[in-house]
Amino acid sequence: MSGLDGNQIYQAFYAGLLRVRAAQDRLNHINVYPVADGDTGTNITATLSHALESAQVSDSAGETLASVADGALMGARGNSGIIFAQFFSGLSESLVHVREIEKEAFVRGVENARSRAYEAISNPQEGTILSVIHAWAEALRREVASAPSMHELFSRTMPSVRHALEHTSEQLAVLKAAGVVDAGASGFVEFIAGAERFIKRGLPAGTSIRGARKKKERDETSDVHGGERPVFRYCTEAMVVGETIDREALRSVLDPLGDSLIVAGNDERARIHIHTDEPAQAFASIGAHGRVIQPKVDDMRLQYEVVHERKYPIALVTDSVCDLPQELIDQYQIHVVPLHVLFGKSEYLDKLTIDPGLFFSLAERAEVFPTSSQPAVGLFSRLYSFLSSHYESVIAVHTAGRLSGTYSTSALAAETLEDGKKISVVDSRTLTGSLGLIVLRVAEEIAAGKSHDEVVAEIDGFADKAELFVGVHTLDFLIRGGRVTPLEGVLARALHLKPIVSVNEEGGSVLYGKALSIRQNIAKMVKMTARIHAETPLRNYAVVHGHDLAAANDVAARLERELGFPPLYVEEISSVAALHGGPGAMAVALMRE
Repeated sequence: MSGLDGNQIYQAFYAGLLRVRAAQDRLNHINVYPVADGDTGTNITATLSHALESAQVSDSAGETLASVADGALMGARGNSGIIFAQFFSGLSESLVHVREIEKEAFVRGVENARSRAYEAISNPQEGTILSVIHAWAEALRREVASAPSMHELFSRTMPSVRHALEHTSEQLAVLKAAGVVDAGASGFVEFIAGAERFIKRGLPAGTSIRGARKKKERDETSDVHGGERPVFRYCTEAMVVGETIDREALRSVLDPLGDSLIVAGNDERARIHIHTDEPAQAFASIGAHGRVIQPKVDDMRLQYEVVHERKYPIALVTDSVCDLPQELIDQYQIHVVPLHVLFGKSEYLDKLTIDPGLFFSLAERAEVFPTSSQPAVGLFSRLYSFLSSHYESVIAVHTAGRLSGTYSTSALAAETLEDGKKISVVDSRTLTGSLGLIVLRVAEEIAAGKSHDEVVAEIDGFADKAELFVGVHTLDFLIRGGRVTPLEGVLARALHLKPIVSVNEEGGSVLYGKALSIRQNIAKMVKMTARIHAETPLRNYAVVHGHDLAAANDVAARLERELGFPPLYVEEISSVAALHGGPGAMAVALMRE
């Protein structure tokens, strides 16, 4: 084979994907750098799968490469996945007008891809995938003149690539201590080894690209081999889309926020990856350079604790509409899945990249009213697969199913998991602070050592004992968000009412009260709470607010004087709740004994 056309380069890459897929669990197992989160194999497989499944294959190698590079950038996951995407982007950049790739052109393409891969990373580190890419580019340049064919060129350079891979364990102390090579580098070697096999012999017998492309990916995470507690908490990723993206300017504003920074892509699309404690600030910086899509924020510290410092045999999952302080979430190792908040075509992750303060600021300027959406099924599937690898079972408690599709999406993902682990998904029939109190009770039962079935059997009872009263300044947000009918809104406005909103036993919205002012509204909520406490003593209660801490603290003080004990916590509502409650919304959540 003297050259590669569009179909052949695609099939070579596909053969590489098959090798990576077969090695996925091993790559996860040896993943200790830059963070021992055990997902390098999963991320590379997912990146390559998205690149090849979305690619438009033509006879032109340049056109096919451009399509693969675009798909890789859009679907890149994790540090190594983004470097793979940048490698493809650099390769395509050099070969975009080539119909059939000959040896010399291919070597120039790989050299350009190497440069682009190094440029994408803020602080390039040898002993990683970069070292293997560099070694391959050097070997290709040495052999290109004498190699009689494309296959011979690949074959002659593989020993240098494998030597570079083995040398990574000497270049990075963390790899040497763990007795492993770099997982990303190993994945790259598997990829080009698969491509080399195709160039020599074609695809393995019985392989059907059409059938294989539809094969369901495994998103498991194997036991992590060694590793240290992450320095920064969140692995933050996003795509920014614009007309003239200044990648160097992006790198300069993001670099002070953390480490493992990668800015890959081109002038119109850039993929961002950074480990940081400030994902919201990172997204604000990214958003200044274009439209932000495909946001992703993983809690690496919690992932590390699941593997190395797990407290309980049962994992507890909820969603971001659960208003519970981060200290309690951390104490009980609760996994919180963020809902999406959408301003036009820009996406934010509730509580991670947007809070009510930013939400209300954006809402004031937005031409179209923002919306929210539940997490994708795939996100829940990946989470449940990961948790099932480390816990005996999983319990998920979600926002009222009548108010959000999150419960249904989570339940669907749990049903499709094939590893036999028990996953129970429960509709709390409520939201915000009362959901927080229910989730807290579930966490306490798990911590007390109760069995999975015992805990699940109690959740409906917890929901029956929970109550929520929300006082709003305006019904405009509830009406525009579809939670209150326009007719109810017209009547409330005509009578100058400031109603109290609650949730009924089925999880639907209901309106209470006839207060004519915010002060009367709050006084009524205090009286309602006191009456319930007199009838059935409260176990605890909480105050949550729409970006008005001073008013919330005042409500908390009034409740403490009335009830004789303080709230369990005062917390800001989620941005999804703010979308419906509006600025200054105030809620009292109760949990009866």
